Amino acid sequence: MDIISRFAETDLRTLAAFVPILEERKEEIEKIQRKTFVYDDKRLTRNELDVYYPLNSTLTKNGKTPILVFVYGGGFNTGSRQLPEPFSMGYRMLGSFYAHRGFITIIPDYRLVPEVKFPAASEDIRDAVNWIFTNADIIGIPSISAPDVDAIFVMGHSAGDMHTKVLTLYPPVSNTVHPRLKGVIWCGGGWAFDERFHVEVATQQYYGSQAQQKEREPRAHWNGLSDEQIKNLPDILLVRAEREPDMILKSWEWMLLDIEKRRGEAPQAIICKGHNHISPYWALCSGEGEEWGEEVVTWMKARLT
Repeated sequence: MDIISRFAETDLRTLAAFVPILEERKEEIEKIQRKTFVYDDKRLTRNELDVYYPLNSTLTKNGKTPILVFVYGGGFNTGSRQLPEPFSMGYRMLGSFYAHRGFITIIPDYRLVPEVKFPAASEDIRDAVNWIFTNADIIGIPSISAPDVDAIFVMGHSAGDMHTKVLTLYPPVSNTVHPRLKGVIWCGGGWAFDERFHVEVATQQYYGSQAQQKEREPRAHWNGLSDEQIKNLPDILLVRAEREPDMILKSWEWMLLDIEKRRGEAPQAIICKGHNHISPYWALCSGEGEEWGEEVVTWMKARLT
């Protein structure tokens, strides 16, 4: 089964609505240079990442270029860093948007179910981040300042958000990430599994039985950390669409309370006004509904000084 056929019908309608808008802006989007690298040569598939290069760098205090790694979603069983026609502008538009704002933007592929189970997808993201850390000289290009591996942000959406939470909160994975991440941006993913998650085939394939799901959900990882581990986490930014599914909204409220309880203050959060679960990311470079993306840029830049 191909990647596109796995998308839900409602998601495909959202994607299709942005196709002509992004096509009109194709020239501007493609001004950003993109290069592809293999980050894990032990695997034959889903082991590549795309690097998008800014025309002008946002400089860190080290005089280098900060890095944003984006982890796409897809319900654990779909998604790709490069989608086929007529959707080829996704996720190119996201890479272009953040590169235009001075960040080297990197989008890795990772393995999907039924090929893998928890926590393999997060391990793939870890491997991609570690590869970036040790290959800054390979990634860099002469026209911009060198990549700053001390200024890596990771943003995940939906299932990619949950893989990013594991990357941040689950010690068997988080303790093997070489750089200390400058910040993580959790966008539109679950925190604790409700009844709908329990019965979804892809969720069962990735997380296992209901008992295993409860042990492996992000909330369980959060609660399993010591106060010192919580204190030492990278900065966290929360993002969600205004019109998320009910299960995401429920998880959002739990997450806000849990984070405030352990950290003593409410986490910084962005609500993407007028958007549904899919549309914020496809709105980037469209000229409409990009405000949330600018807020993310502002948040990241504030951590570079």
